[in-house]
Amino acid sequence: MFKKLIQFLQNNFPEINIDDWLNSKYFHLNDNQLKKIAEAIKSKELEIKPIEKLPVDNFIFHFSDTFILVKKDKDSFVAEFAWQTDFLSVHSVKNKDKGFIFIGFTFDKNYQFNLIDSNKNLKDNFVNTAESEKIITKVMPILQGFISAIS
Repeated sequence: MFKKLIQFLQNNFPEINIDDWLNSKYFHLNDNQLKKIAEAIKSKELEIKPIEKLPVDNFIFHFSDTFILVKKDKDSFVAEFAWQTDFLSVHSVKNKDKGFIFIGFTFDKNYQFNLIDSNKNLKDNFVNTAESEKIITKVMPILQGFISAIS
């Protein structure tokens, strides 16, 4: 799946440097592992840890059809959410199979996020800020749990 993401980026955004994706520590969690983290947080067995304890500066968190690239940037973190979908397939320049939706955001040590522009949206793709905020709001607890689990 990661290979599909890289191929999609190369096919549709050849001018973009994808080294951040290629040079980051890669973590893939299956559904059972993700469920265990969620249950551990719910039962208070896993406590949300400060992000300062994170052992890596750049990483990719992959679960389901979703990738989150996180890069440490001084006192905050810059992230890019990539989600595989059939929706973009008709807009993809060279890849008619599936596409990816990208949402850029930053977050601080308290996991408060702000959306930022992504340079990886296809020109015909409508960006819905309200929907993007809903998606990131749902993803942040998962990201918090993952960061706490690896810290």
